[in-house]
Amino acid sequence: MRMPVPRWAILALASLVCWAGASGVGYHQYQRLNAEKSPPPPQTQAVVNGPATPSATPSPTPTDSPSASAAPTPAPTPTPVPVSLQVQGVPFTIQAPFQKWDAAHEEYCEAATVLMVGQYYQGDHRGLIPPAEADSTMAKFVAWERSNFTSLDLRLDQVAQVGAQFYKVQGNVVPVDLDQIKQNLVAGRPVIIPVMTWGGPGGSKIYPTYGGKSVYHVIVLIGYDSAKDLLYTNDPGLKEGQGLGYKWPVLSSAIDAQTSSPATTVRQGRVMLVFQPK
Repeated sequence: MRMPVPRWAILALASLVCWAGASGVGYHQYQRLNAEKSPPPPQTQAVVNGPATPSATPSPTPTDSPSASAAPTPAPTPTPVPVSLQVQGVPFTIQAPFQKWDAAHEEYCEAATVLMVGQYYQGDHRGLIPPAEADSTMAKFVAWERSNFTSLDLRLDQVAQVGAQFYKVQGNVVPVDLDQIKQNLVAGRPVIIPVMTWGGPGGSKIYPTYGGKSVYHVIVLIGYDSAKDLLYTNDPGLKEGQGLGYKWPVLSSAIDAQTSSPATTVRQGRVMLVFQPK
């Protein structure tokens, strides 16, 4: 014989279902809110603060003509750098601010790096650039790129042109050198490097959540930790890319990969881009 279910049991089960549903909603709301917050910065020995306002162009000053007996200027010696350092105040955006990874936003990484570094030099030190602002600004950059370049996989000298078009900055493309990366970061200058996303040692992904194929990509370097062999980045290709640490051998391998990968037409060697205010 089938026994009737007591009314108290039905009420208890209904309460449990409501509580579980509310908990789930609360958890996803918690996740969403935390996705809109900047992660805590890496713990480093030194911190370099970003410019408070756009740097003014210095007035040229006349110099005396050198005399024949003038002693030559000694070459500057490299400044000893801290063991670890972070350039503070480089704002972050992912290249697809609304997580819409369509064909257009797959090509926004160069625009994202220009936006982050350009805003930094304008004195914008927000942790995160609001998605609507980031998306509309990058769209302007990419429209200019389309009208001036034949490919949206941009060489770093072309990225420098985009920066100069929209900000009062000048970009210098120089050979990649880890010591020079650190010297620039100590001076408060973020560094942009080109990589292949599957360019890690042995053709591995540089980060586990990258997609199923290797693509050309650019990343902003914002700090380092020599003791851990880490470089800290603002990687616009990942939602978790703000302050993300990469091992230097991984990035170095990925830089090598972009010099010859069949997945991109970019051919520029082992180079890096450093912007400075004009």
